[in-house]
Amino acid sequence: MDIQVLYRSAAGRSCLHDPERLRGVPLEERPALSEPRAYKGRRSILTKWSSSTTGLSVWCASNVQMDAAMLLDFDRDIECFQSGVAQVRWQKGNEHGAVQPAFFARTRDGRRLAIVHQRPRARGEEAAMQQAAEAAGWEVRQMEVPQGVLRPSLARLAHFRAAEYADPHAREVLLKAFAEPQPLAMGVAACGLGREATSRAWHLLWTGELTTDWSAPLLPTSVVWARGKERT
Repeated sequence: MDIQVLYRSAAGRSCLHDPERLRGVPLEERPALSEPRAYKGRRSILTKWSSSTTGLSVWCASNVQMDAAMLLDFDRDIECFQSGVAQVRWQKGNEHGAVQPAFFARTRDGRRLAIVHQRPRARGEEAAMQQAAEAAGWEVRQMEVPQGVLRPSLARLAHFRAAEYADPHAREVLLKAFAEPQPLAMGVAACGLGREATSRAWHLLWTGELTTDWSAPLLPTSVVWARGKERT
């Protein structure tokens, strides 16, 4: 199978190379091949996710992909991610096709991920992605979206993901307040930060410095604790 990868250089020029040449190339930092555009009759929804991880906009072609971007942004293991930055083109005899991963991402320990859509793939696509990944040093993952009660919990927290809700003093006070697990509303009320306390606590839950039982709905009565002070 003959495989090449279409992507943009750091300067924004289109490149088409064998996947071996992309080993170590930070595709997750590269500009998108093209910006999605709305047009009459388009069935998917164009939107973008403002990443708190990188401070950049991540274009998404559907609400499902935006939920996946939200989950990547929340993942403490993900250092950088972007959408639409590369296309894997393949040919085998008279057959040919192309696969465009939903995202490329980099983990904090330096692994590079090619995150593909969860959908039935045409014949040859899976083999092409696997061959390209082995040559380029990517780990192929299926795109994941938050399931069950986690989605509304993250959607609520995401309103407070921006750096404007971070405050060193409030962080210190809240981490001390939740050194022992207690209901969210009680810890916020007792910390002495006034009206800003709730939004500061939401931000720390988003960054992972505070945590809770994510298998249950996030409510004012949810028990919250500082990470590293896990419940026994």
